[in-house]
Amino acid sequence: MIELPIAWILGIIGVLGGVISALAGLLWSTMKERLSAQDKIIERLQADVERMAKGCGMESCHWKRR
Repeated sequence: MIELPIAWILGIIGVLGGVISALAGLLWSTMKERLSAQDKIIERLQADVERMAKGCGMESCHWKRR
């Protein structure tokens, strides 16, 4: 059986923990950017829906009755 020094084992665990932390940070920042972009799109769409919900002013306006 091969004997590994305890420092190597602790070093490997530390490196793996660092890699996992770095990847988690990268995923978090990517998801945060995507969610903020989606929030901006949703706000624009809500503004469009509110504008259309008022109708165009004509009595036969399709959007006014929704």
